[in-house]
Amino acid sequence: MRDKKISRAIDNLNWRHAVVVGAGIGGLLAGRVLAGYFDRVTLLDRDALPYTAAGRKGIPQGRHLHSLATRGGEILERYFPGLDAELADAGCPALDQAWDTCTDTPAGRLPRFRSGIAMRAVSRSLLEERVRNRLKEDPKTRFLAGREVVGLVSDAGGNSVVGVHVRRRGSTEAGETLPADLVVDASGQGSRTPRWLEELGYDAPEEEVVDARLGYATRWFRVPDDFSGDWKGLAVLPGWPNDTRGGTLRRVEGGVWTAVLIGLDGDYPPTRGDAFLDFARTLSSSTIYDAIKDAEPVSPVYGYRRTANRRRRYERMHLPENFLITGDAACSLNPSYGSGMTAAALSTEALEGCLYEQRFRSPKHALVGLGHRFHKRQAAAIAPCWKVTTSTDRQWSASSVEDLGLPGRLFHRVSEEVLALAVEREDVARTLLEVKNLLEPPSTLLRPGILFPTLRRTALSLLTGHKKPRSGQPETDVSTPSDLAILGVRSAGWRIGLLCLLAFLVGVYAA
Repeated sequence: MRDKKISRAIDNLNWRHAVVVGAGIGGLLAGRVLAGYFDRVTLLDRDALPYTAAGRKGIPQGRHLHSLATRGGEILERYFPGLDAELADAGCPALDQAWDTCTDTPAGRLPRFRSGIAMRAVSRSLLEERVRNRLKEDPKTRFLAGREVVGLVSDAGGNSVVGVHVRRRGSTEAGETLPADLVVDASGQGSRTPRWLEELGYDAPEEEVVDARLGYATRWFRVPDDFSGDWKGLAVLPGWPNDTRGGTLRRVEGGVWTAVLIGLDGDYPPTRGDAFLDFARTLSSSTIYDAIKDAEPVSPVYGYRRTANRRRRYERMHLPENFLITGDAACSLNPSYGSGMTAAALSTEALEGCLYEQRFRSPKHALVGLGHRFHKRQAAAIAPCWKVTTSTDRQWSASSVEDLGLPGRLFHRVSEEVLALAVEREDVARTLLEVKNLLEPPSTLLRPGILFPTLRRTALSLLTGHKKPRSGQPETDVSTPSDLAILGVRSAGWRIGLLCLLAFLVGVYAA
């Protein structure tokens, strides 16, 4: 249903046709909002879109486990009311992220408690199918599948985009021109916008890349009939710099488990069935291996390694009018953190706000300036997603511990102590979940009740050279001579807390 406030705002608007390139989650959400402002919305996709919850080539990560952070789920429900109930009817279980998941970290197991921070465990293909079918019900929208965009069409001066060049996928023919008042690129990681812009005489965007060299492998297992565990999900977290392996196991629709094994710093999990189990056995906790070792596999092993975080800074450059870039085409995130779909949802909220305001900014309801304002707002909206996913990946992206630098090593040490505090304190574990699910900003971790105990623990760890290990493991010397020498621990221990605080602040607030 269209919001009454929006309905009043768009009365008498003369916006006719919007084209969305890409019909993944980002494109579908953009199409939902655009249908409230334009007479027609056309969604183009290179794939033949399935009518059922089937995977497709254009979403290569679709066979893997997907997480929708709580904030992202709330936004999807607002744009598609009743979607959560549909997913529940389809057999997708609801998970309380603290109660229903056993999470083993380098500091021990996080406490289990009823947090109320829920998520719906759903496969990417089913979620996309349900959203796509809901959008198809809108008479303003149409889908053109099996079409690829080969370039943008601009006006004579190259100042505005007025359409796209389209042809059938695999065809050698010239194709056709599809006129549009607004073009939105939501084509994902493989976006060709940088090339299209260069063809029109514009610069390529500045790119920021954080690559933890992470790969993961997924296999689906049938939940055993005699399964009696009190959990719906398992997680084993890796630990920088030496524990490169981790994994997750989660129940989804259809009575199956999705098991995902991850390896960082190039330690990729194998894609052979027998080796998959061998890799699972090497994780620091045996929970995932114990669950799947006798379970029946119902799929091959699927591998995926395109996991670098990549942010294209379109908000910093001059772009042609009537052209927007959103979703993974603007900012792709390491899928293992489960923030990508939520980032797309936050971008959609930014788009909705900019479209609503545009009527009042332009006397003739033109789209001039929309792109600049949208890209600025989108960058701000998804900044927390970028921080959450890259704060850990930056450590793994360094070629060595020394290359990480003293501030980076200190931030890592403080982060370790926050995690250790979360193992001991339910309130800290809740705060970490709120930040992870984008319900609270990362700066929430600077509250005195978390910050001061963390700094105290960090200082003691650096002074003694020991930290509390994962449950069941012996204590180890974790300090390095270079850390202690630079900090001048013997003569000025108070500097530790100050430097840790500064490093933590830098990590929390860095874009």
